[in-house]
Amino acid sequence: MLTEGEVRALTALHGEQTVSDLATNLDRSLSYTSELVDRLETAGLVETRRQGKTKQLRLSDAKALELLTDLMQQYSHIDWPELLSGAALRVCYYLDTPRTATDLARRADVHRSTVHRALAPLQHRGIIYQIDTGAYALNDGFEQLSAFARELAHHAHRQTIEEQADTYTILWESLEEFLVQTTTEITDDHFIPTGPDQFQQYGLLLLARDRRYYLYSETLDDLSPETLCCHMLVIDSGARAQSYCLLLLSHVDIDRDELRTQAVKYGVDDVVDELCTYLDTSGDQRTSRLPEWEDFQELADEYGVTV
Repeated sequence: MLTEGEVRALTALHGEQTVSDLATNLDRSLSYTSELVDRLETAGLVETRRQGKTKQLRLSDAKALELLTDLMQQYSHIDWPELLSGAALRVCYYLDTPRTATDLARRADVHRSTVHRALAPLQHRGIIYQIDTGAYALNDGFEQLSAFARELAHHAHRQTIEEQADTYTILWESLEEFLVQTTTEITDDHFIPTGPDQFQQYGLLLLARDRRYYLYSETLDDLSPETLCCHMLVIDSGARAQSYCLLLLSHVDIDRDELRTQAVKYGVDDVVDELCTYLDTSGDQRTSRLPEWEDFQELADEYGVTV
């Protein structure tokens, strides 16, 4: 996310300054400060303009910076750049709710010892505490810290998609991945096609739509059927979409543990549990959005799926 130097530069930039002014305020060299400014400008957090031979700097209007400024004003005695360096921001992203060190480590993709090391200074200053279960939680008044980390990641996601598409909607996001809807075809390798069109990989030809869906990820090369099912439910959790997911779950050899893991990740675990129960009971236990078993059998016959 941000290095300590980058956070310190953001907190030191008030109004308009030159790179030289900022270097003086930071007590760092001009070359080091120029590199910081270049990175922050690329990230869309700092804006620059030429005034004669000098470059004027100012903070962008990114919402994340408003949250950071509010934190600094409310708690001016706290050295935020020092506290938010390293993995601290990654961990704070997931402190929107109390979580154990193990859960935080898994979600932030860091070691448990890194979680403890990142949060120890925050705990020492009373910003976070541990509840009876051992989970970490933000103290009252510091919830904005997690909001800042989340808004910072959201800003980065927007910067990424805006390089590819003019119009878009981010449907789901985590620290480093996001699911996006757009009308633009994206060929960048990090944008993996998903959604209804991808059901055809499994012989399920769904009605084509003008909208396109992509998962942005720098670690995945393709999508499992378990992930595709969860994406479909994020995109549309209506009756028709749930029926299509039932077809996929019936047609493909699904790893139920992996399906559950992905469902929790994408926040559709309740719906996925209902779909699995429906299939396991041949429709005896169903919600109002799921079809009568006989109707689902007819739909499955149309697609050549055995249930």
